[in-house]
Formats: sequence, C-alpha cells, structure tokens
Amino acid sequence: MPVPHKLVRRVILAPLVCLLEVTLLLVSPVLFVVAALASPFFGGWRPVRLLAIGVVGAARHLIATLACLALWIASGFGRKTGSDAMQRAHYALMRWFVSGLYRTVVRVARVEVRVHGSPEAEEALSSAGRPVVLLSRHAGEGDTLLVIHQLLSRYGRGPRIVMNESLRLDPLIDVLGERLPNRFLDPRGGDTECEIATMAGALGETAALVIFPEGANFTELRRQRGIERLEQAGHDQEAEWARAMRHVSAPRPGGSLAAIEGAPQADIVVMGHAGFPAGLRELWRLLPERQIVDVRLWLSKPDHVPLQRDERIDWLFERWRILDSWIDDRQEASGVE
Repeated sequence: MPVPHKLVRRVILAPLVCLLEVTLLLVSPVLFVVAALASPFFGGWRPVRLLAIGVVGAARHLIATLACLALWIASGFGRKTGSDAMQRAHYALMRWFVSGLYRTVVRVARVEVRVHGSPEAEEALSSAGRPVVLLSRHAGEGDTLLVIHQLLSRYGRGPRIVMNESLRLDPLIDVLGERLPNRFLDPRGGDTECEIATMAGALGETAALVIFPEGANFTELRRQRGIERLEQAGHDQEAEWARAMRHVSAPRPGGSLAAIEGAPQADIVVMGHAGFPAGLRELWRLLPERQIVDVRLWLSKPDHVPLQRDERIDWLFERWRILDSWIDDRQEASGVE
C-alpha cells in the first residue's frame, strides 16, 4: 500500500494518531483496573505489564510528536530545521523518547541488558574521531529501539537510519526521520544502494549509519527464502553458508557494501544480540520471567575490509557466520534450544 502524501500525513494522520493516544491516556485508569482483574487468569501480571508499556509509550510518543510541532514553529516554520542548533534539538528529543521508552520496557519486563565486546569496538563507538557504519542483527519487532538507544545514550552517537517507506505512517518517525539525516527507502523501486552510498558519504565524525543487512526481522520463513534466492541466483557457496546459519538470515550485501564504499574512512561495527523477544507473542510469554539480553560487538577497521566486491561479500557472510555461531553458543550456555 502506497504511503499517503505528506500533506495528508501531517494534516489528517498525525492529528488522528494524537487523538487516539489522548483517548488511550484518558481511559487508561479504567484499562488498568480491567488489566488487574484479568491478571490472575494469565499470571505474572502480564496484562498490567503490557498495558504499562503501551501507556508510557503512547504518552511519550504524544509528547514527542507535539514537541516536533513546537520545534517546527521555533525553526521559523521549518525554514531552519537544518541548522546545527535544530539538529541538536531533534537528536535530544529522539534521545528523550527512546531512552524513556527503553527504560520502561527494561524495568517493566524485567530485562537485564549485558553488553559484550572488544575494548576496540567500545572505543570506536565512544570516540568522536571518525564515523561508524553499524551492521546490526534484526531479530524482533523492537530491537531497533535497543540499537538506537545504545548509540544515542551509551555512545553519544547520532544515528542515521535507513528505513522502510511504510514507517512514515508513524507521525513521529516520519517527522524525525525527515528532519534528521535519515533515508526512507521504497523497496518497490528506486536506487537503494545509491541512496545509501550518498548518505554514507555525508557522515560526520560523531555519526553512525545503521544498516540491517538481513533486511527484515528474522523468521524461519525469511531464512528459507534467503537461501532459495541465493540458489536461484547461482550463488551456491553463499547458499551453503546460509543453510548452515540457524539464527540469522543471509545478509543482503547491497546496502551494507554501499555504506562501506560510501564511507571508506568509517570503522565498521557488527552488533549482534540474543535473548530479545521475537514479537509480541514471545514478549507476552516471557513477561513473568526475568530476561537477559546479551549484546555483542565486533570491530573491523577500514583497512581490514577487502577491496574487491566478491571478497567483500564473502567478508560480510563471514561476519554473519561468526554472529550466528555466537548466538548458538549463548543459547547453549543458557539452556535454550
């Protein structure tokens, strides 16, 4: 389904979403009573916990959306949104929204996030001397929140994100995505790799370009489709590697290599994570239990990446094979099948 015109999104969709959020907040006391009464039937206060996450998310989303309107007015009705001061203000707003929602999810769902990684990877992300291309696993509906929070709050990086055009249906993502140096890409057409390379070429020393090489959240069906796609294209070696990987889908090299080629001076960090709920159903099941999410970082310096495209594709698959092996080891250690 095509995304509505910008005027429709701003004048109709955004006010409608805000109205729905206000309605949710107004009726939330009644909803909490109902959730509390229903909780004994589900155990672990699941309805109350899930509702709390939803209400806090709606409140912060509403406030942040209205703050975007205030910043638009303060910028001279959009004339100065590209200024340094306005860019900092929008990143501060993004940090406020993401960190608040992140803390709520971690607290209410009783999640402990543990970051593992080489000192070199931590140093590369924490230092402001050069840009970073971050290649992240994509395993669940909300793992983008984890990735962006780590960049904004832990490392002080300004994330630049490549997003699907359909995310414009969320007014807050639509506005922040447009005012900050991000890209919305339509998978049905357009030169995606050229867009990403241009975006990477404009990276500053404190920026991090975020790419999800798998292209979408991991599912077994997507994993199988990735293998079939490689087989049909005659990439037998890559298909064999993809079959051996159980926890991740085969990476699509186009966007990742375009980012690396567009920012040849950037450090490349691979971010893997394990233990993150794959969706609402798994989140619902895990809510009563204390959860541990492990985050693992691997660093590759620019001169460690091969120059030839075929060799770079092999290099990317090797990074994903290492990631898959780490997830396997982590699940074996925690007793997860």
